Amino acid sequence: MDLSIRYKVLLYWLLLSSLIFFGFFLSWDLGVLQSIIQQDNTRVCLIILFLLIGMSCHCGYRSIYLSLQFKMLEHFYSIDRSQKCFQSRLFSKGESLAQEYLFGSSANVIDEAAVQRDQSLLAELLVEETSGPHQVGWFVVGGMIKLGLLGTVIGFIVMLSSVSGLENLTIADVKELMQRMTEGMGIAMSTTLIGLIGSILLSAQYLLLDRMADRFVAMNLRLGEEFKAQKDEPLEVAL
Repeated sequence: MDLSIRYKVLLYWLLLSSLIFFGFFLSWDLGVLQSIIQQDNTRVCLIILFLLIGMSCHCGYRSIYLSLQFKMLEHFYSIDRSQKCFQSRLFSKGESLAQEYLFGSSANVIDEAAVQRDQSLLAELLVEETSGPHQVGWFVVGGMIKLGLLGTVIGFIVMLSSVSGLENLTIADVKELMQRMTEGMGIAMSTTLIGLIGSILLSAQYLLLDRMADRFVAMNLRLGEEFKAQKDEPLEVAL
C-alpha cells in the first residue's frame, strides 16, 4: 500500500480550501464581494455563501474521516496473506469500514452462490457507508444553482415591475425607473454569479471526496481478493 495515500484526501482538501479562502480574501480586500452583496436586496447571495461555508466544513470533516479510514486500512495491508484467520479485531466494531468488510467477506459460507451474493451486498454496503454522506453535498450544489436562478427571476421581476403603469414620464420618473431597473439587474447578475461560483467550488470539493472514496472501496475489494486468492479454504474469523 502506498503510505502517502493515508492523508492525501485531507491534504488535497486543505490545499483546495486554502485557495478558496485566498480567493474570498482577495475579493473582499478589493471590495468586489461587498459590492455584490450590497446589490442583492433579496439576500440570496448571503444564503449561498453560508451554504458554501457550512458544506465546506462538512467536506473537511469527511476528508478527516476518510483519512482515518485509509490509515486503518493500512494495518490490514500489513497482515500476512498466508495466515488462515484474523486472530482478533484490530479496532472496535464499527470503527473501521475496512475491518467490517474483510471480516464479513471472510466468513465461512458453504454455498458458492451465497458467497457471491454476500460479497455483492458487502461491497454495496461499503460503497454506501463511504460515499453515501456525500449525496447531501451534491444536493446542496444543485440547490445553489437553483437559488442563483431564483435570484435571476426575482431581479427580472423587479426590472419589469418598474415599467408597468407608466404613461407620461417625467425626468423624476425616468430617474426612478433607471434606479429600479439597475437594482433588478444587479440582483439578477449578483445571484447568478454567486450561485455559479459557489456550486463550482463546492462540487470540486465533493468530487475530490468521491474519487478518494472510490479509491478506498477499490483497495478494500482488492485486499479481500488477495486474502482469498492465497488461501485454499475460507478464512475462519475469530469474533
